[in-house]
Amino acid sequence: MTEEYTETHHTVPFLEGKSSIGRLGIDIHATAGKGDVGFCNTWTLEISCVQPVRVYKGMPIGQLIYFHVSGDIKNYYHLKSNAKYIQRTDKPVESMMWKNAF
Repeated sequence: MTEEYTETHHTVPFLEGKSSIGRLGIDIHATAGKGDVGFCNTWTLEISCVQPVRVYKGMPIGQLIYFHVSGDIKNYYHLKSNAKYIQRTDKPVESMMWKNAF
């Protein structure tokens, strides 16, 4: 998980790995590279490596890019009644897909 806590109120965050980390064969996300407007928390990373490599606490491995949203925002993530990932934690958060209605 990231050390940094982020809040996005009028932007959509995109998580990208740093190029120097990619050159080591480390990917920091496979599917969850975009956040929601209103997401206020740390990010749980999906780290995968193509070869053995060491990752150290505090090592800069990713970057967030913020895209400004124009117009009215009607559905902030942290205000949704079914938002699953709003509990602030100091540990990575497992999938809560089981809470989805199918």
